[in-house]
Amino acid sequence: MLKNKYTLWISLLVVAAVAFGGGMLTQYLYPTPGIAKPLTVYGTDEQASTVQTDLYVSFDSKLNQTQQLEKLSTLISRYKFCDLPIEIKSIKDGIATVNLDEYAWLKAGNTPPSIPGCSGKSWRYGYFQGSAGGYATTVTLTRTFVQPKYPGNWIKGVQFYYAGKPIQDGDWDHIKLDGVITSQNLP
Repeated sequence: MLKNKYTLWISLLVVAAVAFGGGMLTQYLYPTPGIAKPLTVYGTDEQASTVQTDLYVSFDSKLNQTQQLEKLSTLISRYKFCDLPIEIKSIKDGIATVNLDEYAWLKAGNTPPSIPGCSGKSWRYGYFQGSAGGYATTVTLTRTFVQPKYPGNWIKGVQFYYAGKPIQDGDWDHIKLDGVITSQNLP
């Protein structure tokens, strides 16, 4: 009887694995109309020692590349950076220019609104500080925008600005967002 019980469980696990694998394969063999290939939102583990995939996201295939980048920037702003402004300024020769800015109330020196888990957060004093936090910010922004493993047509690289000015080497100790970043020179 025990042998049959284990055989049943093993059989169920094998069937589930095959069904799951088959479903994953059919996603690429028979893509859903109107949905583009999935983009990856990257991040790090809790110790900021390993790059990992945090989320896959697909947008309507009718959106052009700029619109997809804008939606991606809105998503990672909300999901990873407490809704701090991330704006796609332009795409020229395959290089996207992305401006990271502070909340309007922070620039004006006003009292911050109460945002659960985000009080007092800013690029300068939250996400660009500390070696682990700066590395996590660098990984999320560079890899998510560059999409190094994306199988389709995507941008060649990205250049980051902070408050309307290009980020330069040495501006901050813990982030590597300077220059044009491509899949060949990801930090």
